[in-house]
Amino acid sequence: MLIIDKIIAIWQSITFGTKFVLITSTICCILDLLTNDSLFDIFVDIPNKTIYQIELWRLLIPQFFHGDIYNITISLLGFLFCAIEVEKSYGTIPFFCDIFFKNLIIQIIYVLLCFSLSYLTLEVLDTESFGFWNITFIYMMNKALSDYDEPQKFLCFPFSLQSKYYPPAFFLIMNIIEFPRLDLIAAAFFALIEYQLFDGFMMKLSKGFVTKIEYSFPFKFFQSRQDFITCDQVNHSFVLDEAKQSQYHLEIGSISTTEAKEQDQQQI
Repeated sequence: MLIIDKIIAIWQSITFGTKFVLITSTICCILDLLTNDSLFDIFVDIPNKTIYQIELWRLLIPQFFHGDIYNITISLLGFLFCAIEVEKSYGTIPFFCDIFFKNLIIQIIYVLLCFSLSYLTLEVLDTESFGFWNITFIYMMNKALSDYDEPQKFLCFPFSLQSKYYPPAFFLIMNIIEFPRLDLIAAAFFALIEYQLFDGFMMKLSKGFVTKIEYSFPFKFFQSRQDFITCDQVNHSFVLDEAKQSQYHLEIGSISTTEAKEQDQQQI
Protein backbone atom coordinates (compact mmCIF):
# COMPACT_ATOMS: atom_id res chain seq x y z
CA MET A 1 0.00 0.00 0.00
CA LEU A 2 2.89 2.36 0.69
CA ILE A 3 4.07 2.07 -2.92
CA ILE A 4 0.57 2.74 -4.25
CA ASP A 5 0.18 5.73 -1.92
CA LYS A 6 3.53 7.10 -3.10
CA ILE A 7 2.51 6.69 -6.76
CA ILE A 8 -0.79 8.46 -6.08
CA ALA A 9 1.05 11.30 -4.29
CA ILE A 10 3.46 11.70 -7.22
CA TRP A 11 0.58 11.75 -9.72
CA GLN A 12 -1.28 14.37 -7.70
CA SER A 13 1.82 16.58 -7.64
CA ILE A 14 1.94 16.67 -11.46
CA THR A 15 0.23 19.67 -13.06
CA PHE A 16 -2.71 19.34 -15.46
CA GLY A 17 -0.92 20.23 -18.70
CA THR A 18 1.95 17.87 -17.94
CA LYS A 19 -0.53 15.08 -17.17
CA PHE A 20 -2.15 15.71 -20.55
CA VAL A 21 1.23 15.26 -22.26
CA LEU A 22 1.97 12.05 -20.33
CA ILE A 23 -1.46 10.52 -20.98
CA THR A 24 -1.63 11.54 -24.65
CA SER A 25 1.90 10.32 -25.36
CA THR A 26 1.16 7.00 -23.64
CA ILE A 27 -2.06 6.53 -25.66
CA CYS A 28 -0.23 7.34 -28.90
CA CYS A 29 2.52 4.88 -27.99
CA ILE A 30 0.00 2.09 -27.29
CA LEU A 31 -1.89 2.77 -30.52
CA ASP A 32 1.39 2.84 -32.41
CA LEU A 33 2.42 -0.53 -30.99
CA LEU A 34 -0.98 -2.01 -31.87
CA THR A 35 -0.67 -0.80 -35.46
CA ASN A 36 2.94 -1.96 -35.93
CA ASP A 37 4.45 1.55 -35.87
CA SER A 38 2.21 2.79 -38.68
CA LEU A 39 1.17 5.92 -36.73
CA PHE A 40 4.81 6.74 -36.00
CA ASP A 41 5.60 6.47 -39.72
CA ILE A 42 2.67 8.78 -40.55
CA PHE A 43 3.23 11.56 -37.99
CA VAL A 44 6.99 11.71 -37.37
CA ASP A 45 8.69 14.67 -39.07
CA ILE A 46 10.94 13.46 -41.92
CA PRO A 47 12.03 16.38 -44.14
CA ASN A 48 11.97 14.27 -47.30
CA LYS A 49 8.31 13.37 -46.78
CA THR A 50 7.24 16.62 -45.14
CA ILE A 51 8.30 18.75 -48.11
CA TYR A 52 8.71 16.59 -51.21
CA GLN A 53 5.53 14.61 -50.55
CA ILE A 54 3.76 17.69 -49.11
CA GLU A 55 2.85 15.90 -45.86
CA LEU A 56 2.75 19.11 -43.85
CA TRP A 57 0.79 17.56 -40.97
CA ARG A 58 4.11 16.08 -39.88
CA LEU A 59 4.99 19.52 -38.50
CA LEU A 60 2.07 19.57 -36.07
CA ILE A 61 2.16 16.70 -33.53
CA PRO A 62 5.29 14.53 -33.93
CA GLN A 63 6.15 15.26 -30.28
CA PHE A 64 3.44 12.85 -29.08
CA PHE A 65 5.05 9.88 -30.85
CA HIS A 66 8.17 8.19 -29.53
CA GLY A 67 8.64 4.94 -31.44
CA ASP A 68 9.15 2.53 -28.55
CA ILE A 69 8.94 2.15 -24.76
CA TYR A 70 12.61 3.02 -24.26
CA ASN A 71 12.31 6.32 -26.12
CA ILE A 72 9.05 7.35 -24.47
CA THR A 73 10.45 6.66 -21.01
CA ILE A 74 13.56 8.80 -21.47
CA SER A 75 11.71 11.53 -23.35
CA LEU A 76 8.89 11.92 -20.82
CA LEU A 77 11.22 11.69 -17.82
CA GLY A 78 13.18 14.65 -19.08
CA PHE A 79 10.01 16.54 -19.94
CA LEU A 80 8.39 15.80 -16.57
CA PHE A 81 11.21 17.32 -14.52
CA CYS A 82 11.20 20.53 -16.56
CA ALA A 83 7.55 21.01 -17.54
CA ILE A 84 5.98 21.09 -14.07
CA GLU A 85 8.10 24.08 -13.04
CA VAL A 86 7.30 25.91 -16.29
CA GLU A 87 3.56 25.27 -15.99
CA LYS A 88 3.48 26.44 -12.37
CA SER A 89 5.37 29.59 -13.32
CA TYR A 90 3.25 30.65 -16.30
CA GLY A 91 -0.07 28.80 -15.98
CA THR A 92 -1.73 25.87 -17.72
CA ILE A 93 -3.16 27.79 -20.70
CA PRO A 94 0.13 29.50 -21.67
CA PHE A 95 1.82 26.11 -21.14
CA PHE A 96 -0.56 24.43 -23.62
CA CYS A 97 0.00 27.20 -26.16
CA ASP A 98 3.73 27.01 -25.58
CA ILE A 99 4.23 23.29 -26.22
CA PHE A 100 2.28 23.33 -29.50
CA PHE A 101 3.76 26.61 -30.76
CA LYS A 102 7.32 25.64 -29.81
CA ASN A 103 6.96 22.29 -31.54
CA LEU A 104 5.75 23.92 -34.78
CA ILE A 105 8.61 26.44 -34.86
CA ILE A 106 11.19 23.77 -33.99
CA GLN A 107 9.96 21.50 -36.78
CA ILE A 108 10.15 24.35 -39.30
CA ILE A 109 13.70 25.23 -38.20
CA TYR A 110 14.61 21.53 -38.26
CA VAL A 111 13.36 21.08 -41.84
CA LEU A 112 15.24 24.19 -42.99
CA LEU A 113 18.39 22.98 -41.21
CA CYS A 114 18.17 19.56 -42.88
CA PHE A 115 17.73 21.10 -46.31
CA SER A 116 20.75 23.32 -45.69
CA LEU A 117 22.86 20.33 -44.67
CA SER A 118 21.58 18.26 -47.59
CA TYR A 119 24.15 20.03 -49.77
CA LEU A 120 26.74 18.08 -47.78
CA THR A 121 24.85 14.78 -47.53
CA LEU A 122 21.37 13.74 -48.63
CA GLU A 123 21.02 11.39 -45.67
CA VAL A 124 19.96 14.24 -43.37
CA LEU A 125 16.68 14.50 -45.30
CA ASP A 126 15.71 11.08 -43.97
CA THR A 127 16.43 11.85 -40.31
CA GLU A 128 13.49 11.95 -37.90
CA SER A 129 12.18 14.43 -35.36
CA PHE A 130 9.82 13.08 -32.70
CA GLY A 131 9.09 13.08 -28.97
CA PHE A 132 9.24 15.86 -26.37
CA TRP A 133 13.03 15.93 -26.31
CA ASN A 134 13.04 19.18 -28.28
CA ILE A 135 10.82 21.15 -25.92
CA THR A 136 12.57 19.64 -22.90
CA PHE A 137 15.89 20.79 -24.31
CA ILE A 138 14.55 24.35 -24.70
CA TYR A 139 13.41 24.39 -21.05
CA MET A 140 16.86 23.13 -20.03
CA MET A 141 18.60 25.75 -22.14
CA ASN A 142 16.53 28.57 -20.63
CA LYS A 143 17.30 27.30 -17.14
CA ALA A 144 21.01 27.06 -17.95
CA LEU A 145 21.10 30.58 -19.41
CA SER A 146 19.28 32.18 -16.47
CA ASP A 147 20.58 30.15 -13.48
CA TYR A 148 23.72 28.53 -14.85
CA ASP A 149 25.35 27.80 -11.45
CA GLU A 150 22.21 26.46 -9.74
CA PRO A 151 22.38 22.67 -9.15
CA GLN A 152 19.43 20.54 -10.20
CA LYS A 153 18.68 16.85 -10.15
CA PHE A 154 19.55 15.07 -13.39
CA LEU A 155 16.31 13.42 -14.55
CA CYS A 156 15.50 10.62 -12.09
CA PHE A 157 19.12 9.79 -11.28
CA PRO A 158 20.47 10.23 -7.72
CA PHE A 159 22.90 13.06 -8.49
CA SER A 160 22.78 16.73 -9.41
CA LEU A 161 24.44 18.87 -12.05
CA GLN A 162 24.88 22.59 -12.37
CA SER A 163 22.32 23.97 -14.80
CA LYS A 164 24.99 24.97 -17.32
CA TYR A 165 26.08 21.31 -17.67
CA TYR A 166 22.54 19.93 -17.99
CA PRO A 167 21.93 20.72 -21.73
CA PRO A 168 25.22 19.24 -23.03
CA ALA A 169 24.77 16.11 -20.90
CA PHE A 170 21.20 15.70 -22.15
CA PHE A 171 22.28 16.36 -25.75
CA LEU A 172 24.96 13.66 -25.48
CA ILE A 173 22.54 11.10 -24.03
CA MET A 174 19.89 11.80 -26.67
CA ASN A 175 22.41 11.37 -29.49
CA ILE A 176 23.60 8.09 -27.98
CA ILE A 177 20.00 6.86 -27.99
CA GLU A 178 19.16 8.18 -31.47
CA PHE A 179 21.83 9.62 -33.78
CA PRO A 180 21.80 12.24 -35.19
CA ARG A 181 19.37 14.44 -33.24
CA LEU A 182 19.44 17.47 -35.52
CA ASP A 183 16.14 18.67 -34.08
CA LEU A 184 17.95 19.33 -30.79
CA ILE A 185 20.18 21.77 -32.68
CA ALA A 186 17.02 23.46 -33.98
CA ALA A 187 15.70 23.57 -30.39
CA ALA A 188 18.94 25.12 -29.12
CA PHE A 189 18.74 27.80 -31.81
CA PHE A 190 15.14 28.60 -30.82
CA ALA A 191 16.05 28.67 -27.11
CA LEU A 192 18.77 31.28 -27.68
CA ILE A 193 16.34 33.50 -29.60
CA GLU A 194 13.61 33.06 -26.98
CA TYR A 195 15.97 33.87 -24.13
CA GLN A 196 17.35 36.98 -25.79
CA LEU A 197 14.06 38.41 -27.11
CA PHE A 198 11.42 37.09 -24.70
CA ASP A 199 13.30 36.59 -21.42
CA GLY A 200 13.07 32.80 -21.65
CA PHE A 201 9.35 32.33 -22.35
CA MET A 202 7.55 33.51 -25.47
CA MET A 203 3.92 32.73 -24.55
CA LYS A 204 3.37 35.52 -22.00
CA LEU A 205 -0.28 36.13 -22.83
CA SER A 206 -2.49 38.85 -21.38
CA LYS A 207 -4.39 38.05 -18.20
CA GLY A 208 -7.73 38.87 -19.82
CA PHE A 209 -7.06 36.56 -22.76
CA VAL A 210 -5.98 33.66 -20.54
CA THR A 211 -8.98 34.10 -18.25
CA LYS A 212 -11.32 34.05 -21.24
CA ILE A 213 -9.84 30.75 -22.45
CA GLU A 214 -9.97 29.25 -18.95
CA TYR A 215 -13.75 29.75 -18.86
CA SER A 216 -14.35 28.57 -22.43
CA PHE A 217 -14.72 25.04 -23.86
CA PRO A 218 -13.13 22.63 -23.01
CA PHE A 219 -11.05 24.18 -20.21
CA LYS A 220 -14.09 25.39 -18.26
CA PHE A 221 -14.64 21.78 -17.17
CA PHE A 222 -11.11 21.52 -15.71
CA GLN A 223 -10.10 24.98 -14.50
CA SER A 224 -11.44 24.33 -10.98
CA ARG A 225 -9.11 21.34 -10.50
CA GLN A 226 -6.26 21.71 -8.02
CA ASP A 227 -3.67 20.68 -10.62
CA PHE A 228 -4.92 23.28 -13.14
CA ILE A 229 -2.77 26.42 -12.76
CA THR A 230 -4.93 29.48 -13.44
CA CYS A 231 -3.65 32.95 -14.27
CA ASP A 232 -4.28 34.03 -10.66
CA GLN A 233 -1.86 31.38 -9.35
CA VAL A 234 1.20 31.97 -11.52
CA ASN A 235 4.55 33.06 -10.16
CA HIS A 236 5.38 35.30 -13.13
CA SER A 237 3.44 38.46 -13.92
CA PHE A 238 1.76 38.77 -17.31
CA VAL A 239 3.47 41.07 -19.77
CA LEU A 240 0.22 42.49 -21.10
CA ASP A 241 -1.91 42.81 -17.96
CA GLU A 242 -4.49 45.58 -17.71
CA ALA A 243 -2.38 48.00 -15.67
CA LYS A 244 0.53 47.81 -18.09
CA GLN A 245 -1.78 48.14 -21.07
CA SER A 246 -3.21 51.38 -19.61
CA GLN A 247 0.27 52.70 -18.88
CA TYR A 248 1.41 51.76 -22.38
CA HIS A 249 -1.50 53.57 -24.05
CA LEU A 250 -0.95 56.61 -21.81
CA GLU A 251 2.73 56.76 -22.77
CA ILE A 252 1.90 56.42 -26.47
CA GLY A 253 -0.67 59.21 -26.12
CA SER A 254 1.86 61.47 -24.40
CA ILE A 255 4.44 60.81 -27.11
CA SER A 256 1.91 61.57 -29.85
CA THR A 257 0.79 64.80 -28.11
CA THR A 258 4.38 65.92 -27.66
CA GLU A 259 5.23 65.23 -31.30
CA ALA A 260 2.14 67.14 -32.47
CA LYS A 261 3.10 70.18 -30.37
CA GLU A 262 6.63 70.17 -31.77
CA GLN A 263 5.30 70.03 -35.33
CA ASP A 264 2.93 72.96 -34.65
CA GLN A 265 5.76 75.04 -33.22
CA GLN A 266 7.95 74.31 -36.24
CA GLN A 267 5.12 75.39 -38.60
CA ILE A 268 4.66 78.66 -36.67
